[in-house]
This record gives sequence, structure tokens and C-alpha cells, in this order.
Amino acid sequence: MSFMRLDHILQRGKRCLSYEFFPPKSDRAWYTLEDTITQLAGLGPDFVSVTYGAGGSTRAKTREVIEHIQRNSPLTAMAHLTCVGATVAEIRGLLDEYHHAGIENILALRGDPPRDQGAFTVTPGGCAHSNELLQVVAADGRFASVGAAYPEGHPDSPSREEDWGHLLEKFDNGACAAITQCIFDSKDYCELLQWVEHRRKGSTIIPGILTVVDYPAIERFSSFCGATIPQALKELMEPLQERPSAARAAGIAYTIHLCRELLDLGAPGIHIYALNRSTAAAEITTALRDSGHLPQPYTETELRRGPLS
Repeated sequence: MSFMRLDHILQRGKRCLSYEFFPPKSDRAWYTLEDTITQLAGLGPDFVSVTYGAGGSTRAKTREVIEHIQRNSPLTAMAHLTCVGATVAEIRGLLDEYHHAGIENILALRGDPPRDQGAFTVTPGGCAHSNELLQVVAADGRFASVGAAYPEGHPDSPSREEDWGHLLEKFDNGACAAITQCIFDSKDYCELLQWVEHRRKGSTIIPGILTVVDYPAIERFSSFCGATIPQALKELMEPLQERPSAARAAGIAYTIHLCRELLDLGAPGIHIYALNRSTAAAEITTALRDSGHLPQPYTETELRRGPLS
């Protein structure tokens, strides 16, 4: 399968599908991730991404995983890149490494500080925020760049509207698209989309979806990243916590329904935080394709026709 820049993928006009992985912390976790990559590659996602740990703690491992995907799978890979702990010169060096590895897509983030640091601190000679990082990537010219969007506002921002204003700047600084923090309510995404569209028509904002399988884990993750769990989801999941099979089935059904709502509202695709597990992501993908909410994957012939065919 051909590798592609995300801006070229988006020019095709079809709804896109992507998955996100995180670097494994052990040999056993590495084997699990490899199995996940193999199984989800068979579903033909448009791209996959690999995260950084807090404070850039998994930078080397992220690079190893993203280059492994690009070299040994048919998938188009997107590397996460953050401002944490790196000078602009070091960032440019990393971009060189990614380019030589055949990677053409970058998700540019400010990044989370080390867990023992508390607040983000600018590295001397580095970037203060993701907009500066996007400018570095844009000036390089070899990559399609993507920013992050926060439907409820970034936790460090005084208001969601101020944060949404920074999102507009990300598009102005070269981002061809933005991927949202995980959302559990289509209302949040709809309000963000309408606000941005009123001020900058044609902006591509892809909703990020965390599969509702392990509800206690969802609660922990949400408290960390600032995402709100809606009351309807709480009322659905909390009574089922002593019935794991029923909780999983209800969570998957909720996630599929949410994705269909988002796509009906005009979302240009779905980005699934796969958590290095394939089964739930595959179930959701199949359901969305069966209902016509997501297209079937591109064929080799379609990929060879070029971005505007």
C-alpha cells in the first residue's frame, strides 16, 4: 500500500479513519502492540499515530515504534512531536530523522510536563507552545502537520473560547487538520465545529474517540486530561461494573452511537484511541462501515491515482 501525507488524504474528500497507539513499556507489551498493528492494518486505516509520554519520557521509544510501523507495515504513520525538553535545533534534527525514515506526517503538540514538574516550562532555545512548533514544521516543508483541538478547552486555558482561538492560529500556522482530545458527548464537538466554521470555513477537525470498555480506566483518564464524562454515560455504565461482559457490550454500543452522531454532524472522520488493543477498535470500525458512516478502505488502484482523483 502507498504511504501518503494527511493533507493529500483529506483532499480525496472521503471520511478518514485512524488509530492511535502508545509506546510499549515491556517486551510483552511490544508483542501485544505488534499483534494490534497487524490486525488493525487489515482494516485499512488512513493513518496511525504514536504518542509521547509525559515530559517526552518515551521520545526514543516513540521514534522506534513509528519507524517500525513505517518500515514493516502497510500503514501510513504519523509521529507525535512536542515542545517538552527539546530545543528548536533538536526538533529540526528529529524532523530530519523522520524524513529519512519515510515519515511524512507530524502531530505537533505542546506536550505534558514531567509528572514531578507540575507546570510546563519552556526549554531554553525551544518552543513555548504548539503554534511555534507548527511554524518550525511548516518551515521545514517536508511534512503534513496536524494540531490538537480541545472541545472543552485546554485545562490550562482560561476559557474554551480562548483556547479555540489558539486552534484557529494552528490552522494559520500550517496545520492541515486538528484531532480532538477524547470526547464522550457529540454536543461538545458540535459547538466547537460551529464556532470554528463561523470564523474559518473549511477547517478539518477530526474527533478523537476513546473506546468505552474499561469504565474505571475511562474515569481515571478523564480526570487526568480534563474531559467530562456525561451523565448519560455514567448512568449507563456505573450499574454494570460488577458485570464486565455487560459493561463492555454497553460501552461499545455507546461508542458506536457516539461515532455515528459525530459523523452525521459533519465530522470528516474518526480517530480512535486504540490503547494498543485491536478488538474494540475493530468492532467499532466494522459497525461504522456496515452502517455506511465510514467508507471501505482504499484499494491499491485508488491509492495510485493520486490525492485529487
